[in-house]
Amino acid sequence: MASSTSHPRVRISKVAGRYLLFDIDDVMYVRRHHNICSVFVGTIPQNPQQNIFMGLPIELMPEEAQVLVDKSVGYIVDDTVFHPARLAALSDSERKRYLQSVKAEGRRAQIAAAESKQSQRPKVFKKEKGKPKTAEGEISSEGNALEKSSEGVETNDLFGPPSPSPPPASKPKEEVEESSSFTITPTTSSLLLTPPPGPDMDDGPAVQVDVPPSYPLYAHLQDRGYFMMPGLRFGCDYNVYPGDPLRFHSHFQAASYGWDEEINMLDLVAGGRLGTNVKKGYLIGGAIADEQGKVRDADIQQEGGNAHAPQARAFCIEWAAM
Repeated sequence: MASSTSHPRVRISKVAGRYLLFDIDDVMYVRRHHNICSVFVGTIPQNPQQNIFMGLPIELMPEEAQVLVDKSVGYIVDDTVFHPARLAALSDSERKRYLQSVKAEGRRAQIAAAESKQSQRPKVFKKEKGKPKTAEGEISSEGNALEKSSEGVETNDLFGPPSPSPPPASKPKEEVEESSSFTITPTTSSLLLTPPPGPDMDDGPAVQVDVPPSYPLYAHLQDRGYFMMPGLRFGCDYNVYPGDPLRFHSHFQAASYGWDEEINMLDLVAGGRLGTNVKKGYLIGGAIADEQGKVRDADIQQEGGNAHAPQARAFCIEWAAM
């Protein structure tokens, strides 16, 4: 699993108990280097009355947010607290700089829309070979007729009503562009972060993540290079992919259990049969506990592993009965 130290820490926004990523650069970074895909939950502005093709932001599972925090890749900000406090703390110069940045984003969006519209126009090709050649006599007669008609217009205007006043002078091009520039709503909080946070900075006090009991299994598989998506459709906790879900089908349907938790045999049979029917292995696992029931700390063997996640084990079950 590749890692990159040049990218700044990922800003995870906590809104109404949900962990969201709004910045497309952060979305691409965690997907490429940390095997986190998540689910797009934003409505596309061009087609808001549908819920099939979604856009930014993406919603992280609590386990994904905790993994990024444990690996010091990201930090969590409670946006309901951050935005009012940050806006109230802006000085006059910072407020002007923020408004200018928003206007600049609007002008860039306007230019991009104009270029897109220009590129979509059909190209017209002039055909010079097929034009009929006119005789010189016809051209001269047409010119004389135009001269006579223009003289008639001038004599009629001499005794007619006064000519209409000329149209008002058009505004300069710069003023038109300023008044007609797009008004946008910033999709990220980057314009409020002045200066941008460094690798060891954040936007406020640390926010705790409410992780489910299945977190040890998630961290165990994520450390080993697997991609995971929500597994509700297959009756499990996670769908486990050996690579990016855009390139691979999932290999396992993972379900988490406690170390001493009793597992119903019918659950094993049902999970194994379902996994076999959809060409997946039924994977069960959880955190390792000692004889006193205390969960063991992580034993990191590979570089870039999660030192804060507890140790876990996993087993795969396949249905092979006649």
